[in-house]
Amino acid sequence: ASGNIFREIELPEQKPDSDGALFPAVLSPISNADFTSTAKLNGFEEAIKAHKPWLESLLQKRGAILFRGFPVNSTSDMNDVVEAFGFPEAFYVGGRASRTKILGRIYTTNEAPQDKTIPFHHEMAYVNTFNLSICICCLISQIIIIIF
Repeated sequence: ASGNIFREIELPEQKPDSDGALFPAVLSPISNADFTSTAKLNGFEEAIKAHKPWLESLLQKRGAILFRGFPVNSTSDMNDVVEAFGFPEAFYVGGRASRTKILGRIYTTNEAPQDKTIPFHHEMAYVNTFNLSICICCLISQIIIIIF
């Protein structure tokens, strides 16, 4: 069993909502020293499972959670984290953007040429059955964003 490894931090880019809660919620490990290798990924996954009710409550209250500084170093790691949350899977079928399945629940974001502008949009707004959440990962910065 894993203890609570999450601590909420503040970033200058966060914006307060009407109740003063900052958007998005930003979680970091209690101590970065505890998460310096991919061998610690299992601890992160177990903490997600152990604290899922709290994380889901935070997600519902704040609209999004940004995880920063956790050991997610590969597509496989990200898939394991998504699986740890246990959200129902929504398959990417018939979307307007060209996407490729990489592994498990992980798809490319958009394969449009870099010189093309992607207008502001609501992800999959035109489908009858839509996702209740979406997970975004940047392996370079070791951040994960879960949007509700």
